[in-house]
Amino acid sequence: MVGDGRVVTKLGPGDGFGEVALLRRVPRTAMVRAATDLELQALTCERFLPVVTGFPPSAREAGAEVEEMLDRFSPEKPE
Repeated sequence: MVGDGRVVTKLGPGDGFGEVALLRRVPRTAMVRAATDLELQALTCERFLPVVTGFPPSAREAGAEVEEMLDRFSPEKPE
């Protein structure tokens, strides 16, 4: 994943991305650039949110994960 023009993390098989935008209903915080051919599966917010937030333990875990990711990478605000 690339944010502010730098690689912020590398993903592997089975890894996901885009959950911050789905959970917070905000624009993406980073861009993903594939280094090799891949197959993607996409979820809409309408499918993703009820599954994750409809069960309190998963909602808490998702919230904690988002906070950790945002602490690790906070894009610079344009002036």
